Amino acid sequence: MVKPRVKASVRDARTTDVAAIGHVLSRAFEGDPFNEWMFPDPALRPARSRRLYALEAGFEYLPHGRVEVADLDGRVVGAALWGDPDARDTWVALRVAPHLPGIFGMRRLPTVLKGLKRLEEHFPRGPHWYLAELGTDPDVRGSGAGKALLLSGLERADRSGLPIYLESSKAENLPFYERFGFRTTAAITVPGGPTLYAMSREPGAGESPA
Repeated sequence: MVKPRVKASVRDARTTDVAAIGHVLSRAFEGDPFNEWMFPDPALRPARSRRLYALEAGFEYLPHGRVEVADLDGRVVGAALWGDPDARDTWVALRVAPHLPGIFGMRRLPTVLKGLKRLEEHFPRGPHWYLAELGTDPDVRGSGAGKALLLSGLERADRSGLPIYLESSKAENLPFYERFGFRTTAAITVPGGPTLYAMSREPGAGESPA
C-alpha cells in the first residue's frame, strides 16, 4: 500500500523562525530574475539573500505585518511575508538601513534602492494587503506548501474586505496567481534588470480559499 504524501500545514511565524525563513526563501528564489539582479555575484548571492529575507521577516513583517510559515515533518519549508494594511511604521526604514550596505554592497546599493523605488511607485493608493514574499523550498515542491500559504492569506484578505497586491518576476508564475483571481495591472522594469508583473486581486475573486 502506497503511503499518502504528507501535506504541509500553515501556522503563524515566531521570532525563532527568522533564520529558517531566511534560509527557505533564499532557496525558493534560486534562479529568480529579481533575486539575481539584486545579487549579481553568484558566489555572494546565497549568504546575502538569506540575510535579506531574514531581515525582512524579523525587522519588518513580523513586527509590522504578518508572517506565516509552512511546516512539513517538523521543519519550515515555506514562508509568506504580508504587509498589513493596518500596520505602518516609519521607523522600519531606519532599523533596516544600517544593514543594507552589508547586504548589497556600497556600489550596488544605489541601483537596488532605485529599483525598489520604482516598484513602490506602482503600489495601490488605498488600503490593501501586500504579499511581499511567497516561497517554498524546491525540495518540497508538490507538497502543497505554496498553495496553502497563499490560501491562508486569501481567506484573511476576504474577511477584511480588502484587495491584495503583489509583484511576480516570472511570467510563468502568472497563471498560478490568475487561478485565484489576480490580474496583471502593470509590467515594471527595474534599472538594468528584469521585468516584474504587478498583480492585484479583489476580495472574493477567483478560486475559493475555503
